[in-house]
Amino acid sequence: MSTFENRVNPSHPQLPDAVPEQSDSSTEVAARVYTNRYEIKYLVAPERLPEIDAVLGEALRRDVNGVHEGGYYVHSIYFDSPDYRYYREKIEGELVRVKPRLRIYRTSLDGPPTGIFLELKGRYDRIVHKRRVSIDRLLAERLLYQTPVHPNGWAAESPVLSEFQYLSHRFQLRPCVSVLYHRTAYFGAYWPDLRMTFDRIVLCSPATSLNAASEDFAQIIPCGQTVMEVKYNDKLSRFILSQLHSLGLQQRNFSKYATSLERCFRGLGGDRTVH
Repeated sequence: MSTFENRVNPSHPQLPDAVPEQSDSSTEVAARVYTNRYEIKYLVAPERLPEIDAVLGEALRRDVNGVHEGGYYVHSIYFDSPDYRYYREKIEGELVRVKPRLRIYRTSLDGPPTGIFLELKGRYDRIVHKRRVSIDRLLAERLLYQTPVHPNGWAAESPVLSEFQYLSHRFQLRPCVSVLYHRTAYFGAYWPDLRMTFDRIVLCSPATSLNAASEDFAQIIPCGQTVMEVKYNDKLSRFILSQLHSLGLQQRNFSKYATSLERCFRGLGGDRTVH
């Protein structure tokens, strides 16, 4: 299969039991930190994928953690305060903001988790810092049910969990919305810090259980469209920049979290579902 249209087709239900995006083992508690990381987002119609492949395909290599050509599923459960503090920070354009979330990886749409992480995705203006720690299902459920974690246990070992506990106590955080999508990911063939992801079938649900079924989710972008993200450190390669420019793609300020929250709770900021 030579085109991104084929590569991002989530038609392969069985994938290896791997933890995508990060090679850390499931028992490791050290969080990864990205410094001076930037993201550019595009909303791509399905008929543009072959053209993107022709222009960028030779410059990219598949993420080894994705392994199978079919990609993997990402299920994110976001936390926010009763007055939606983090949502308002995003909508109001605060330069410094954070998004606490659980991120669950699956090899099939309704399959069991192959990896669970607690993440704090922070942003300073355009700079992104993502810190995460691998956790087990029991701890994930304790966080979802807002059960305090003993300070001498996980919180003492993990700065990410410790900070989450602090934020949770200070702002009364609770799980508020889930986002589910299919992802295929690539790294730059010549630029190791470059990463490109293609997210399809982007869905949302007010259900915030680890066992939420796919039928509980609703679509938030038009059928067939793909969220393409370009992620890099410090500066984007001139070659990649020129190739993106040649494609004439329009950069989008699109938040899966904010759009999902508005889709599930119509009273929040009107309906900004992407068209």
